[in-house]
Amino acid sequence: MIRSLFILLVIFAVGQTAAIEPEITRQLDFEVFLNDREVGKHRFELLEQGESIEVSSTMSLDFKIFKIKRVQYVHQANEIWQSGCLVALRSETEKQGSAAAVEASTDQSGLVVQRPKETETITGCVRGFSYWNPQWLEGDHLLNAETGINVPVEISSRLSEQDSITHMKLALPKVDIDLQYDAAGEWLSLQTELLIGGTLRYQRVL
Repeated sequence: MIRSLFILLVIFAVGQTAAIEPEITRQLDFEVFLNDREVGKHRFELLEQGESIEVSSTMSLDFKIFKIKRVQYVHQANEIWQSGCLVALRSETEKQGSAAAVEASTDQSGLVVQRPKETETITGCVRGFSYWNPQWLEGDHLLNAETGINVPVEISSRLSEQDSITHMKLALPKVDIDLQYDAAGEWLSLQTELLIGGTLRYQRVL
């Protein structure tokens, strides 16, 4: 769970005072499949209080490509959202034994993103890959928590009249991400084609 000190420092930095409002907690668990084989899990823990949302996500994958190359991937990210905008981020990712970290915090100039080799300031309301809230995906760029890069994106959606499922597509420069939501807006699944080969799929279990 994201440390309380982290959110207090962020709120102080952006000059806002948190109102005393009830906390709402949610947990979303997904099994992750490569083609039809389960290869890992991804958990999202959300803590909502008024206009502020803390999100902690943990993903772990372990699989082989063509039964030869083994891929091990662990990603953990803590995000702070305020009124629909991403105001702070900390992430650590380990791939094949190599680790990388990204940090972002808000000051008067905007969201200052520290990547492994450079720093960038992004102005305006920054959005990220908030799959858990499709309304906050709307925008022409989304910040990648793993790389710290603000990625251009085109978003489209359609509603299936048969089952009331909303199908949303995020078109990125190199890949597309397909999402599904039920009639209440609950995130059900994710699917994308990996550049290294194969179809990666999330299936909601909780």
